Amino acid sequence: MPRSLLFWFPILLIAAVLTILPVSADEEKVVIYSSDFSEDPGFITNSPSGFYWDVANQHYHFETEGGTNAYAFVPIAYGNDPFTLEYDLHISSIEEDGAVRFGVTSTDMDISKAANVLGIFDNAQYGKLMGLQVIDTNNHLYEVNSHYRSYCGQQRECDTKQFDENVTYRVAIKYNKELMHADIKITEKQSGGLVWGFYVPLGQDLHGLNRIAITTKGDYILENEAVGYIDNVEMAVYREVIPPVETTVETTVTTTVPTTTVTPTPSPTPTKSPSNPHLAAGGLVLAAGLIAVYRKNRG
Repeated sequence: MPRSLLFWFPILLIAAVLTILPVSADEEKVVIYSSDFSEDPGFITNSPSGFYWDVANQHYHFETEGGTNAYAFVPIAYGNDPFTLEYDLHISSIEEDGAVRFGVTSTDMDISKAANVLGIFDNAQYGKLMGLQVIDTNNHLYEVNSHYRSYCGQQRECDTKQFDENVTYRVAIKYNKELMHADIKITEKQSGGLVWGFYVPLGQDLHGLNRIAITTKGDYILENEAVGYIDNVEMAVYREVIPPVETTVETTVTTTVPTTTVTPTPSPTPTKSPSNPHLAAGGLVLAAGLIAVYRKNRG
């Protein structure tokens, strides 16, 4: 290849690449439900004596017990986008085998059936444990809890984490559609310190979720009461922002003089992948600089 072509080829290549490099896609957070319980949160329940909006304290009271088939929920408009569900949880008392299960469920709201994503605080054989349970549309169960045998694996200095009564916790549950997993993070509300967190891998996308719920459906253990409240609930989804497609509109300009024809100025043609203007300008400046150096060397 002649020396002149060897010089010009990389310059033109750099300018072309920088000019056509597309802008990366952005995501937007869309809150689909939020309540601090200063107003009626809109929860529906079949047990108003156990589940109710506490107007005076501005939170949502619960009293769960197996065998009662009790629940409280609020409908949500959800497809299968990535989401986060965050809430405050305070358990004032919990008996042996008691449990508080709060999260996103399908219409049935059964803890043993598809589909659900539940944060779980229970008082069972190994103490007061925190956990995450996911049942997908095909009834595949994925679960983990804060007992060391469940989440530690080969980690060293890893032990069982337990929750305490009369402490408020901030719970964050996330569904990551791209990575195909769900995770939970629990912090102590007052200090912000991390208490426990882990994840479960999933085998497929989540479908059929349509309500935020606290439920005892599927729990058949009697006299396992848990009492407390939920506060500051927010569920948000994350959706890709798609730039609007520009359209070119041609216009014809006419004058009162029949012999004069005005040629319209053509509008620029939009591209499918918008270029980054800063990168494009940088490419052209770089190319111009290299050309100037080349001409100087030749002179």
